[in-house]
Amino acid sequence: MKKILYILSFTLLSASCNWLAITPENAIDEDDLFTTGYGFRNALNGIYLEMGSTDLYGENLSWGFLSAVAQEYLTDDSYVGSYSMQSSKDAANFVYNSATTQSVIQSIWERQYSIIANLNKVISHIDGLDKSEFTYGEEERSLIKAEAYALRAMLHFDLLRLFAPAPSTNPSGTYIPYREQFGPQIGEKLSVISFIEKCLKDIAVAEPLLKHFDTEFHPEAMYASMMNSVTPTWNSRYRLDCKTYIDEMGEFFWFRGWRMNYMSLLALKARVCMYAGGSYKTLARSAAKALYDDFYTTKGWIGFNSEDEITCNSDLRHFKLGTDVMFAAYNKNLAVDYDAGLYGSDNNVRYPLANIETLFATDNTGLYSDYRFTYILKSTNAVNKAYYTGKWSVSAEAVVEALENPMVPLFRFSEICYMLAELSAENGKYDEAIQYLSDVRQARGAERSITASTKESMLDEIITEFRKDMMTEGQVFYLYKRLNMQKIQSSTNPGTEVQMRAANYVLPIPTSESPF
Repeated sequence: MKKILYILSFTLLSASCNWLAITPENAIDEDDLFTTGYGFRNALNGIYLEMGSTDLYGENLSWGFLSAVAQEYLTDDSYVGSYSMQSSKDAANFVYNSATTQSVIQSIWERQYSIIANLNKVISHIDGLDKSEFTYGEEERSLIKAEAYALRAMLHFDLLRLFAPAPSTNPSGTYIPYREQFGPQIGEKLSVISFIEKCLKDIAVAEPLLKHFDTEFHPEAMYASMMNSVTPTWNSRYRLDCKTYIDEMGEFFWFRGWRMNYMSLLALKARVCMYAGGSYKTLARSAAKALYDDFYTTKGWIGFNSEDEITCNSDLRHFKLGTDVMFAAYNKNLAVDYDAGLYGSDNNVRYPLANIETLFATDNTGLYSDYRFTYILKSTNAVNKAYYTGKWSVSAEAVVEALENPMVPLFRFSEICYMLAELSAENGKYDEAIQYLSDVRQARGAERSITASTKESMLDEIITEFRKDMMTEGQVFYLYKRLNMQKIQSSTNPGTEVQMRAANYVLPIPTSESPF
């Protein structure tokens, strides 16, 4: 493949506050691309942009297809304005062989492996270019290399979670290939655990390199919470206000807080190991504790949005609760495209959420004590009242708009708290589990005190909180699958449960089996 398509320049323009701006070129010759450090920057940023496409994290793997599969959208025909796209109804009914769902599934498979192919190109070339060709020498070369390895692990891992059975079901077969070389060969299919070991191997390459850059070489890029909603300003974790630092490092290093960084790598490691289960949970706890103890408790590099940022005027409101986001995809058209399809011709909302009042009514203080219900959700005033999320809509305030409109959360610190709560409960440490859960609940305004004293009751609380925090972000399906849940709440028949079959949790591999 002589041309690498979708290689796009990464330019953060202070005037427009864009994360990414596309250069006129849409293809760059491979021989030229990998002869300069700038070429590697271009290649890596093109990969980030591709991840945010609607085929992947910009829709299908976040608020679109995967949220429908997780029963998050009301698809009951009795609601006039329900999310009526046939692909979503088929997804909610686990009909994976219809023309509409097959198209979605094939685009996920092919686009994900295509990005992996481009990552393999970066990895195969980067050690061959002398460090002097990079503006910041070995520090920059190692950073790009680390991000490429970490992204390869993450993209493969999500393919595994989609197209192979969960480890909790003790699968014995081989399922999908782990692509480590660029080329037409599909590669051998691996067992689930062998595949996970490949992910962890790539993570192990990236970990010391990202740790050095983000905590030793230039930790300034990881400081601070997101911004103040009353007087919105950028800060260092998302864009660097310090002029000296900007002049020194340049725009390529902005937004480290939402690119693949050391904190998000630890989150990936914890997620992979929690999914693997068994003895891997020791590694999951170690990675999660490092995030919690070092970066939340001690350094304060990660945290939660303040009450003011959530309860303020809706134009300034942080609907995506971005302060605890450690890694995100980018799609500049996300909010505009979402809003364009939000209402049908009958003026009924097309993305109504299922079982909302049941989900939030667990608090004895009522629905309205939880910010995620009162301030993040919106509702229609039509005869068929429906709730929908404000996460994906356009914000009117310029700075909030620039940060949140194009952002797709992929890793949240709240997920780390939920992992630690689950692991503590498994060891009978219920007070500890409650504290981890309460860290999130207090930040989200939930007032009820949790008194769970068994593994089962604690897990029920965690699942409920996970559903509230990760709503329509694509992660709820993966939680159900990891836990091998036999019943989940139905979106096609609200108030009832769906009996889950093994096939519901595994997408069929496209018939072509083409890796890209």
